[in-house]
Amino acid sequence: ISVGGLPDGIVDTDMIAANAVTDAKANPSLGKIVKTSYASTPTFTDTTSTSYVDITNLTVNHTPLSSSNTLHVVAHIQNLVIEIGTYAGDIGLRILKDSSEISAIELRSKDYGQSGMRNCTTGIIDAQVNAGTTSQITFKCQMKRIAGDLVSINPGNEGGGTDSDQSSITVFEIAS
Repeated sequence: ISVGGLPDGIVDTDMIAANAVTDAKANPSLGKIVKTSYASTPTFTDTTSTSYVDITNLTVNHTPLSSSNTLHVVAHIQNLVIEIGTYAGDIGLRILKDSSEISAIELRSKDYGQSGMRNCTTGIIDAQVNAGTTSQITFKCQMKRIAGDLVSINPGNEGGGTDSDQSSITVFEIAS
């Protein structure tokens, strides 16, 4: 053996054990975020509907780089639930991939004083799905009133308010 390493030609493919090179070593981008898409809105939206309705401007389009990649979708939604006279108010939030629900949560609010309540929180909802295509996918957030008198999104911005409520949705594309 010469000083400084092995001479050329000493290690060939026959000397490398089968499967010694893992997918992660062969493709170092596996498991890494390769693309993101993001949308945010300060727009005030409210509803009394007990059916899901779109949250205004909380939609993002994402065109995957590979159909085999994984998409991790996260939404942060500023919301307010108001109930006058009783003690409970609940809001439902969900994310759609095109027109199919991929995740949903319910946020429950209680005030045991039973004289009404007002609860302002951030709902965090996420989902992980296979891209399945290299065509554009639309992700959108929706809300509904489950209990209470009124639910709203970005409540600090109602009527030109000066609060800085902001809701957002982000798609992280992960190489698979």
